[in-house]
Amino acid sequence: MASAINSWKKLLIPVLISFLAVAASSFKIFNTEEGKPLSPTDFVIDADHNQLIVVQKTGKRIDFADLLSGEITASVPTELPPNGICFGDSGSVYVTCSHSTGYVLKLDRATRKTVGKLSAGHGANSPVYSKSRGLLYVANQFNDDVSVIHPTDGQEISRIKVRRQPMAMDITPDNNWLYVANLLPATRADIDTVAAEVSVIDLGKNKAIKHLKLSNGSNALRGIKIAPNGKHAFISHNLGRFQVPTSQLEQGWMNTSALSIIDIDRQHVIGTILLDEPERGAAGSWGVDVNERVIVVNHSGTHDYSVIDYEEMLEKLEKVEDREALSYDLRFLTDIRQRHPVSGDGPRAIKINGNKIYNALYFADAIQIDDLNTRKNISVVALNPGLRIDSVRLGEMVFNDARHCFQQWQSCNGCHPNEARTDGLNWDLLNDGIGNPKNCKSMLLAHKTPPSMISGIRPTAEIAVRAGFRHIQFAQIDEGMARAVDQYLMSLQPVPSPYLVDGKLSGKAERGKKVFEKIKCNHCHSGPYFTDQKKHKIGDPGSSDRNDSWDTPTLLEVWRTGPYLHDGRSVTIEDLLVNEKHGVFQELKKDDLDDLIEYVLSL
Repeated sequence: MASAINSWKKLLIPVLISFLAVAASSFKIFNTEEGKPLSPTDFVIDADHNQLIVVQKTGKRIDFADLLSGEITASVPTELPPNGICFGDSGSVYVTCSHSTGYVLKLDRATRKTVGKLSAGHGANSPVYSKSRGLLYVANQFNDDVSVIHPTDGQEISRIKVRRQPMAMDITPDNNWLYVANLLPATRADIDTVAAEVSVIDLGKNKAIKHLKLSNGSNALRGIKIAPNGKHAFISHNLGRFQVPTSQLEQGWMNTSALSIIDIDRQHVIGTILLDEPERGAAGSWGVDVNERVIVVNHSGTHDYSVIDYEEMLEKLEKVEDREALSYDLRFLTDIRQRHPVSGDGPRAIKINGNKIYNALYFADAIQIDDLNTRKNISVVALNPGLRIDSVRLGEMVFNDARHCFQQWQSCNGCHPNEARTDGLNWDLLNDGIGNPKNCKSMLLAHKTPPSMISGIRPTAEIAVRAGFRHIQFAQIDEGMARAVDQYLMSLQPVPSPYLVDGKLSGKAERGKKVFEKIKCNHCHSGPYFTDQKKHKIGDPGSSDRNDSWDTPTLLEVWRTGPYLHDGRSVTIEDLLVNEKHGVFQELKKDDLDDLIEYVLSL
């Protein structure tokens, strides 16, 4: 562990000296108990009360910080981790919170107190308030839908189905359309085109009327912002080149970072531009904002942000004849974009307010404020001056840090977004030959369920982690840091299934459990993690398979790890059981099959 800390110091000491100097000179010190990480994940600038209202995810609290002094004037605890915030009506803000369920807190900006609690769906995030309609919209990541809530009486009016794991939303200035960025592709992975989509909701009809597919390989859609003129929506995301073997990283061969542009009037994707440079990645596209002049985008893995000239970008885009080729052009932003470093790790939410840029530094527990015109730092709101980094937090930082990758093209998060889960793509890794792509696995419980990789090629997750840095990141990592990544991955816990009822199996799932045992699904999916940790022959081989047996995956969190099988050919569990006859050696009645599916999805 000592070697890891020493290596980390070499990277961070110059940044921390600058950061602490600014903090000490500009702000009063607010001591956070025990210095545990807070993780600012979203915020609003409340000019009426001269304060920042900051959502602290792992700190499970909402902080009110004075804009002039930087002092935290109030802190509201939350039961579940908060993750998103928006302005509401009558001097209020709405904050989404979620883990085992989801809800929205209503807080008074003046009194800095909670004045209401509204029910929402599982994975509630990205609240959007429509002033003209008097309605609150909440993305429910794990229900794959959007809640429509009347905040006055707290009634949930309806749910609007979207695609897979909605994670970011924005509303048009006329309040007629809601654009929803879905985190992951919703298709099978063994086809030529696999990409996440942006759902377009007609708020007059409370219905998604379109799902706009982004460029091939688009995944991890984390940010969306509609321009004040209502003409364009900008979506920040990852762009995976899953069609080629992972034999190199140069020129964005494996993963690139992108910004897609949607024409609002035509409800059409204009194109996707790359945020990377020819020999320098911009890994971890996250927050995005736009005003009349510029677009700003955070790069959470390279710890900087881009400022793009809005008008010049449109003019340059107009001259591009081949819009599909645009998503391979690493020079498009040359001369119309500048990149600027931040003073701490993990910039995520970013917002323009007047002539200032506000940036939430997730791993530094701070809000950095820069001048929009000069890009010079004005101040840093130190939310947690006593911040302490333990081995688990260090591992999370390394996992999300593209500095541990050749030319900073990607971090581990590049293929395992959303807390080390899956990107929904097939990858042709070179650990067992070439030309045989396999579906990306979630890393949840990897250390407890060896062997690793779907082919079982790595005996343990510890070996797989180190091999990943060597053969996927093309970098050597300090052993202490590798152990920290192990600690982080081992700390991950399954999210309770949205199919549970009050945290328990439904009657339908209880019946499905009996079917599961009757037809001997527990022969392979056994034990506390629902895996015998052995390899088995399953289904018909794919056209590119080199193996005839595959590692038995855990069924915990299987509800969020599709598509299924080693090559991602099955979109749903039903497809897996019915079309692939996976593990079902006898005909099941429709009711029994439905019960079985309900049980498996409840794990």
